[in-house]
Amino acid sequence: MGSDLKKFVNPKFLKTIDPALMRVLFVRHFGEDELPVAFEGEAPTIRAALAAHFEGTVAGWNAGMVADLHRVAELGTSEGMQLILNEARRRGVVLYPEPDPDDAESAPIRHDPKHVALHTYLLHHRVFEAAADFHALRAPTSPAEFRGPERDVGADLTEEMTEAFKAAVINLFSQDLQGQYCRLGPYEEDGEINLVISHGAQVTTTPVVTGDREEIITLRAVKYAVLRYSPVEGRLFVGGVVKAQQGEISELFARHILRRPGFFSGRDARDLYTLDPISDAGPDFAFQHRYDETIKEVRIVAAAADLFERDEEDQRWRHVRSWESKDASGGALTHFRGSEVRFGRGWRLGEITFRVAFETGAKRPAQVTVRLKPPGTLAFRRTRFEKAIHTLVQRNGLEKDRDAGMVVDAAE
Repeated sequence: MGSDLKKFVNPKFLKTIDPALMRVLFVRHFGEDELPVAFEGEAPTIRAALAAHFEGTVAGWNAGMVADLHRVAELGTSEGMQLILNEARRRGVVLYPEPDPDDAESAPIRHDPKHVALHTYLLHHRVFEAAADFHALRAPTSPAEFRGPERDVGADLTEEMTEAFKAAVINLFSQDLQGQYCRLGPYEEDGEINLVISHGAQVTTTPVVTGDREEIITLRAVKYAVLRYSPVEGRLFVGGVVKAQQGEISELFARHILRRPGFFSGRDARDLYTLDPISDAGPDFAFQHRYDETIKEVRIVAAAADLFERDEEDQRWRHVRSWESKDASGGALTHFRGSEVRFGRGWRLGEITFRVAFETGAKRPAQVTVRLKPPGTLAFRRTRFEKAIHTLVQRNGLEKDRDAGMVVDAAE
């Protein structure tokens, strides 16, 4: 964590950042009368003083400033700056209202992504918070999925219900010593509801040196939980939440936002995926993708099989050992041929990893690596091609048919 912050607050940053902007940051944490850096004089003098202040280890910096800089660093990238610009445009906020006389000759340094992130954080905080929410929406690679027993179940995002949900979330997180801070950012996109929950992390303590003595400072960072709900499918994705809290937060969402307690608590709520079609086909299985012209190829680069034996004394199945195969060329399944693995004879295919190449018009195709592990894990970076990946999984029979299960339940 410290080394990442050092990379952000580096000599280049300190030599180019607007001293007036840094003064706003220091006043925020030290007040006008106790600034540890003198902001009077020429810019080079002020920047030299800033460099001296940040010369020590991160552990010795002001704890509140460390927390702020961590948040700024998250959006201090080209991608983060684009999120900030998109949000500012959406809200009608002009980040830099005064014209820059240097614009006609060269690009002003204050438009560097790091500078834009700090400027927005300090002077247009609501824009920054919203951009941080969208950044959090893109971050989780392996969200937990919950599927309700019905489709077309709408959500209630009125102030009354969101406040009730927020209070319940605060109670849940505070039980795990994550504090009372909570902010909700609801967004609707492509018919889906996205709910970003900013909340406190558990407190960390760090020893620092103050003058000639050692002190202990505490720090509570900001974390993000992301809930994404598709009313059409009745499916909820939960990201950025520890496994022990995933079921509880899905129930809070069902109770307060859907007004359907227990909607994600059914026996099939997490039973979403299967590898049975691959086990049935054996080493010759290949993904069918001709229906999508953008998919150039699909390679299975890793597969793991597990051997189970029946323990008659305990009347249960016992895991004996695993057999793993990796092949970057896409032949991971073929290595099972001639091995001891025999699906249906105590062996079960536990998980696969496959790589999908998408034709985008660039010189090289874009690649997405996906890990599929039943019953409920479909992990991949969800910034692009999410719908295409889900369609590929579904059309190859690797997603369980909920409607078929509902028919069985009704018959029973």
